[in-house]
Amino acid sequence: MEISEAYRFCPACGVKRDAYATARPFRCSACGHTSFFGPVTAVGAVVLNEHGQVLLIERAKDPGKGKLGMPGGFVDPNEAAEVALRREIREEVGIEVEDFAFLMTAPNSYSYQGIVNPVLDIFFQTNIKAGQSILAESSEVSSWMWTDLNEEVLSNMAFASNRQALDFYLTTQKHNA
Repeated sequence: MEISEAYRFCPACGVKRDAYATARPFRCSACGHTSFFGPVTAVGAVVLNEHGQVLLIERAKDPGKGKLGMPGGFVDPNEAAEVALRREIREEVGIEVEDFAFLMTAPNSYSYQGIVNPVLDIFFQTNIKAGQSILAESSEVSSWMWTDLNEEVLSNMAFASNRQALDFYLTTQKHNA
């Protein structure tokens, strides 16, 4: 169910939503409160090692448990995307990254406990700082790997937007070669 459909009551005044009211945007017939349900923001990183391999994680939680993902996660309120990226990489794999560059954005959706939220993913490319070791695992990551990108790896991505970003990264590498 989309988040807009989950709004059965107005969050401002508590009045039950009219059965015939449109879900998006939510407009309360009693107080006029409007919610547009814009996307939440998430970040992801194409982290490279000195050999040009990409760091991928195996997700320890749903959605996508057991599938591959890029280090990253949701941007907190009042947090810049770049700050969120550094924080998420540190939380998930315990490393610090060097300078990073914007790669692309992609729409995504995140299904959690039956509610689907729209997400705008912002992807960056970065490098691991020399001499660091990746954490063995965290609560969000069951394993990790440095890998060359190929179809087998790309077909096991948890989110379509991650696949899009990695495909885009590969395309930019071919153009720069």
